[in-house]
This record gives sequence, structure tokens and C-alpha cells, in this order.
Amino acid sequence: MSPRLAFDILTWAAIAALFLGLLAILREQRLLRGLVTRNRDGFVTAPPDVSLGEPFAGGAGSRVVLAADSGCPLCVAAARRLARLAPGALLLTHEPGAVWEGLAGRLRVVSDRESWRAISHLSTPVLMLVDGAGLVRELVLPVREEEVDRVVGEWDRLVREEGTDAAGVRAYS
Repeated sequence: MSPRLAFDILTWAAIAALFLGLLAILREQRLLRGLVTRNRDGFVTAPPDVSLGEPFAGGAGSRVVLAADSGCPLCVAAARRLARLAPGALLLTHEPGAVWEGLAGRLRVVSDRESWRAISHLSTPVLMLVDGAGLVRELVLPVREEEVDRVVGEWDRLVREEGTDAAGVRAYS
């Protein structure tokens, strides 16, 4: 085989690989576009289809759950902020509960690998409004500490508007 023919074959193989990569990116973009819907407030994601399971089932009303990792500075800051806003809220982690000792008095730490797997594909922190059956009703990925305040306030208002006990977010969160 001549060097020119080998070069041509490698060039066309590289072009084909780049084309397949572009197709994969366009497919992912189409899937993401399908997840995003338009409403009057702007773009929001489709309702989450996540169940956290038995550790979060039971109990009256909705509760706030923060999925966090102690190695993430934003997670630690969000957990502190949530502990101040909604004492008794749940903190979901894959780590031993002792890692979160400082917040244990104000947040109930749940170390459950099965529940963690349900949201492990998301970037922490993950703030969730979970109903009494353990199903995630609302899900937000805060990128700033201040978003925790805004989201918990909105969820409190949402629970009140639905006619359920407004203390559900505060007392059971």
C-alpha cells in the first residue's frame, strides 16, 4: 500500500468518525430539547420522574430534600442555608452520616445508596420537593447559595396554593 493511499484512508476514517460524533451530539441536543418545555415564566424542565423510595415515603405533606456531597463547597453552603430556612429538612447523601455531624441537629441526614442512585447522574447539590410517597415533585440544581432561599420560598407558596398544609414544607422538610 502506498503512503498516499494510507493517508487517504486515514483521512476518510477520521472524517467519518467526526461525522458520527456530530450525529451523537445532535441526538443529545434533540433529547434535551424534548425535556425542556416552554411556559409563561420561561423555560422549565419537564416534571421529574424520580422516586427516592422507602426512606422518604410516609409522613404527611411534602418535604424538602437536599442531595449533597461533603466534597462540594456549594453543597455544604446549601445545606447550612437549608438548615436555617427549613429546620428538620432531609439531607440525602451517599456518605456516612457522621460526615455531616455539624448539621445533624437541624437536618435529618439520610445515608441511602439506593436513593442516591436515583439522582446520582445529576450534579450536586440537588434540591427536591418530595411528596409523602417518596416521589420527587419538583427538582432544582442550585448554582448559587441564594437560590436555596428562593426555591424554598417558592415551594412553600406552591404547597399553600395547592391547599395542603403549608407547614408541610416547613415542619416535615
